[in-house]
Amino acid sequence: MAGNIMLADDGRLVFLDFGLMSGVEEGIMEAFASGIQCVLSKDYVGLVRAFVDTGFIGTPIEWRAKESDPWQTTHPAGPDLTAIMAEELRERMEACPGGGSRFGALSIVLGDMGFFWQMYTPPYIILLIRTFLTLEGIAGQVDPDFNIYEVALPWAVQRALSPSTPTARRTLRSSVLTEADSFQWDRVAALVEQQQAEQREARDKARTGAAKAAGAAGA
Repeated sequence: MAGNIMLADDGRLVFLDFGLMSGVEEGIMEAFASGIQCVLSKDYVGLVRAFVDTGFIGTPIEWRAKESDPWQTTHPAGPDLTAIMAEELRERMEACPGGGSRFGALSIVLGDMGFFWQMYTPPYIILLIRTFLTLEGIAGQVDPDFNIYEVALPWAVQRALSPSTPTARRTLRSSVLTEADSFQWDRVAALVEQQQAEQREARDKARTGAAKAAGAAGA
């Protein structure tokens, strides 16, 4: 048990109050899910777009060369600020220990980039950061190799397969249909197989975590 959260004997997380919970719009939830998939697939252009969709990054994207400069929507490296920001994000994530597995690493990278890229922190963004860091810290004590993105992936894939907003439905449609509206059965099978595999892995990790916790309690 840690504060307002604990690990049950069956491996489930138990929230003792609602301090780590909030409600957000469906579009933002789907952007969160997309961001998780993008981190694992190292799709940094997609990750920047997910940031925009959550409201963490504004439209248009704003940048500055140093802190004393005013924000601007142009960049000396070219007109596509999404691609430019994505490339810087990739370089920083690859240089940061745990960049592809720890949310704490992403928060460090974004904290550094925030001096040069305009970022916003709506209440739900602050809550997300707090929740992920709390869960990651607790789980890391049980499993040093814990990857919060892999654990969250089954939920992210499920959101992708059951979209609730027009944008997400268009994304899913483009993922499973060709331009001629023919079904891409191999793509659909891959998505379903990925979801099932991740769900099995999540259950196995939960059982292992519960067994370790029970062993530690009995020691």
